[in-house]
Amino acid sequence: MNQVGGHPPRSLHTSFTSGADDGVGVRRFCSLAVPLVLSCGLVVADERPATVAAFMRLDSRTRVVAHRGFSAQAPENTVAAIRRAIEIGADMAEFDVTVTADGHVICLHDETLDRTTDGRGAATDRTLAEIRRLDAGSWFAAEFAGEPVPTLAEMLDVADGRILLNVEIKPEAVSHGVVDAVARLIRDRKMVDRVVVSSFAPEALRQMKVIAPEIVTISLFNDELHDGRDPLEIVMEVGSRGLNLSADRATAELVGRCRAHGLPVGVYTVNSKRRMNRMIALGVHAIFTDRPDRLIGVLAVRSDAPSTAPGA
Repeated sequence: MNQVGGHPPRSLHTSFTSGADDGVGVRRFCSLAVPLVLSCGLVVADERPATVAAFMRLDSRTRVVAHRGFSAQAPENTVAAIRRAIEIGADMAEFDVTVTADGHVICLHDETLDRTTDGRGAATDRTLAEIRRLDAGSWFAAEFAGEPVPTLAEMLDVADGRILLNVEIKPEAVSHGVVDAVARLIRDRKMVDRVVVSSFAPEALRQMKVIAPEIVTISLFNDELHDGRDPLEIVMEVGSRGLNLSADRATAELVGRCRAHGLPVGVYTVNSKRRMNRMIALGVHAIFTDRPDRLIGVLAVRSDAPSTAPGA
C-alpha cells in the first residue's frame, strides 16, 4: 500500500524507547500495557488474536496492523520491522511481496530496488542470490546496515505463532507465478489460519481463490486503479472476505454497507492520533499504521473502541 505523505520523519527513529511524542516509551508501554488497558475495560495486549478468524470478527475491538512491519522504527518489509511489530504487540503485520527472476518470493514494496536497497532495477529482473547481496537497511538508519531483503519464507518463520500476517501481492508480480508460490509457502508451513492475502489486482485474488480457497483474501481498493467504481462492488465481484482502502476514502456509510455484508474494513496509512480517533469513530475494523505503538496507546484510553462501529 502506498502511504499518504511518504515515509515517516527520521525523528521517529529515535523514539522507540523514549516515546517522546506520546509521553510513553514503547518498552515502558509494553510493560504497562496489561494493567493500563484492563483499567479501561479493554485488553489490547492479552486479546491479540491468534487466528485470522478471530482477527476478522466484526464484534472485536479495532485491530492494530503494523504497516510494512513497525516501519517507523525499522526499515520497511524487513525481518527487523516484523520483530519490532511483534515486540510492541501489534495484532497483525502487513508487508508486500513480489517475485525474483528465478521464482523466489521476496518482500519488497516497489517494482524496483532503488528506494529501499543499494541496488538498481526491477526485482523481477534479478535472481534471489543477486538480491540477497543488497543492503536493505542503511537507507533507513546506520544501525540497520546489512539488513537483507527477506524472502516470504523467512517472514513466515519469524511470524509463526507470534503475529498474524497480511501478505500483499504486488500487481506486477501476478504474471510471474507469484500467487501459486505464495499459496504453496503458506500451506507448507501450515499457516493458513494465520495469514491473509491482499492485493490491488483482482486477478491475484481470483487466482488465490482457485489455487487455495481456504486462504482468506482481502481486496485492496484505489479509485485510480479501479476507475472510481464502488469499493464494495469490487469486493463482491472477487468474492474476497474484506476491504482495505485509503483512510481518505473511508466513510461511515461505506463501513456500514460493508458490515451489513459481513465484511470488515481496514484503512491505511494512519499515523496521527487525531486520524486514528476519527477512524475508530467511523467504525473501521482495522487500522494500518507505521506507528502501532501510538495506535495501541490510543485504544488503551478509549472505552468506546469496540462499540463505535455502525450496527455493532
